[in-house]
This record gives sequence, structure tokens and C-alpha cells, in this order.
Amino acid sequence: MNFDSFLYNTRPFLNYLFDFYSNLEEKSLSSVIYNAGGEDKVSVLVVDMINGFCKSGPLASPRVAGIIEPIKNLLKACYRMGIKNVFFLNDAHPSDAVEFEEFPPHCVKDTFESEIVNELKEVVEGEPVIVEKNSLNVFFGGELEGGKEFLKKVVEMIKEGKSTFIVVGDCTDLCVYQTAMSIKMIANANNLKVNVIVPENCVETYDTSVKTAESLKIMPHDGNLIHTMFLYHMKLNGIEVVKELLEE
Repeated sequence: MNFDSFLYNTRPFLNYLFDFYSNLEEKSLSSVIYNAGGEDKVSVLVVDMINGFCKSGPLASPRVAGIIEPIKNLLKACYRMGIKNVFFLNDAHPSDAVEFEEFPPHCVKDTFESEIVNELKEVVEGEPVIVEKNSLNVFFGGELEGGKEFLKKVVEMIKEGKSTFIVVGDCTDLCVYQTAMSIKMIANANNLKVNVIVPENCVETYDTSVKTAESLKIMPHDGNLIHTMFLYHMKLNGIEVVKELLEE
């Protein structure tokens, strides 16, 4: 396939993708709670809103830092409406993590980079519930992470009817995608119903231009396209993607 043919065949889908993103609808938290059967049936999973992706370190991104305030506002609204099940899923790598062969060393356990950003710490009610992970997918638990126990907990929650999960954080195409999709697949595999909700204004990914990538000898990463594409793919797989969750 040559480039002109590729563009000709792909343009209708790209137009559709743009329309999909532009027409995402808002949803009220009150309706989420009502449809779930009560505030105790709703959980919020905050993925990797830590200093190493928001404020300092080789993988810190201003795009990701930009969702701190929307997530802070969402958490405050959730607490006001009685949603207390809030989990922080955080990178906490050993210093010799194999993942550092794919990504620069980042978010080493017990360092500043692995800590939740202060803006979110300030609004958490009580001690934050933290699940540490050594991979993009929190459910792939190993000796170095608590994923296996969290997997059991999520399955138990779904079986108990606590089956609505709001997923926020970064990156849209990496850890957020892995988390949201895994919950959906776990439910499907166990023939259980689940509702996974991703508010677009509370997820984000990084951007690396082709020019920058060439100079650094790394792969480029178009933040706008990839963010939209992975929102679409989550929607395609039964995840509810909304523009924003409003307190009503």
C-alpha cells in the first residue's frame, strides 16, 4: 500500500474519529451512583498521578500535569456524594526494573517520583489506599508488586455488585488503557457485568514529536492522535467514555 492509497482509505475513519472525540457527552455523578445501586458500589481508580509523571523526572509530562486539577475536582465531588472507594495505582519500580530497558528509569519505589502529587494528597479522605505496580498493568502481580491481591479484590468487588469503576490518570494508551481493559476482560472472563467509566478530561498521555524523537533516537508519540485513538478503542470494547463527570 502506498501513502496516497493509505490516506485515501483512512481519511473517512479519521473523520469519524474526530467526530467521536468532539461529540463525547458529559455525565452526572448522581446518575452513575443511581445506576450502580448506591455510592458504595462505585470505585475510583487513580492511575499513576505521581510526581514522576507530572512534575519531575524523565517521563514527566506537562500534558499529564494538566489533569491534576480536573482529577482533584472529581475526587472532591465523589467524596461529597459519598463515594469512598478510592484506590491509587502507582508505579513503584525497583532500581533494576526490567521495564527500564523500554523506558528511562523512573518512579523508583520510595523516591519522590513514586509519591502521589500533593494536590491529590490534600483532598484524600483518610490514608490513601495505594496499590504499587512494577509494570503497565497493575493486575500482573509478581513478587515485587501487589497486583495479585488487587486482582482478587476487584473480582470479589464485582461479585458483590460493587461493579462500577471510574478510571482516571495516565497514560491514556498505557496504564489507563491496561487498567480499564483488564477490568472489563476480568469481568467478561468470569461472566460478570461491570461498568467501567473513563472521563476524557481526567485522562491524558504524553507527546513526542517526530523531530524530537529523531533527535533523541526514540519512537515518536503523537499525543492528540493516540489519546483519541485509545479512547475510541476502549469505547469499542464496551468501556463508557464520557467527556466529563459532573457533580449533579
